[in-house]
Amino acid sequence: MRAFMNMPISDRRAAPCRFCGRSPAPGEHRLPGPAGPVCADCVEAGLALVRDGRARPSLGGTPLLAAERGSDLACEFCGRRERRTFFGFRRPLARMIGGPGNAVICADCLDRAGDVLNRALRQR
Repeated sequence: MRAFMNMPISDRRAAPCRFCGRSPAPGEHRLPGPAGPVCADCVEAGLALVRDGRARPSLGGTPLLAAERGSDLACEFCGRRERRTFFGFRRPLARMIGGPGNAVICADCLDRAGDVLNRALRQR
């Protein structure tokens, strides 16, 4: 993760998607992440995956899977494994796993990523 953040910005912009491994197309919007960017197609597939729990292939051909409930894998973006309610109860947090390095992103971060990408696309 640290190696990615130490790269020059021009190299980070050309880095492949963390989940599908595809390089960015000219003008493609992607969400920057601590260990590498996430493309809009993987965000869309991830939102569907956490909604229905069904595994699906990414556009780059790598499998995108739902994390098992109770697994110890933390989201690379926010570091959470579970959601805490207002009263302090702990609830499972749906997460997507995929890509060459088994990247992990939670449902909340996917939702925020979708919002950010939607705003970027509207400003074109």
